Amino acid sequence: MEQLLSTIAAYQDFVHTHKLAVIHVMRDNCSVCHAVLPQIRGLVEEYPGVVLGVINQSELEAIAGELNIFTVPVDLIYLEGKEMHRQGRFIDMQLFEKQLNLMYQSIA
Repeated sequence: MEQLLSTIAAYQDFVHTHKLAVIHVMRDNCSVCHAVLPQIRGLVEEYPGVVLGVINQSELEAIAGELNIFTVPVDLIYLEGKEMHRQGRFIDMQLFEKQLNLMYQSIA
């Protein structure tokens, strides 16, 4: 399941409502962001019950301050409302998948 998050409140509600959630932060004119999104989407689809939230920082500038983001893309994994893993700018998909799998196994 993928959801576009357009407010800080929606983001906070999203990560606190779902047991295991992935957040992808991107901007409109970021080619890397748009290239990474399908990879993250495909990875999340392999884990039933894991949800993907997408935040466009171009439309929600305040998310940078909320998440202490200085560059995009940023991909985060939340377990029970707590940030457990973060990668920014250059996303190591193997490491991201390893971390997601570890957290998924802990709740299975």
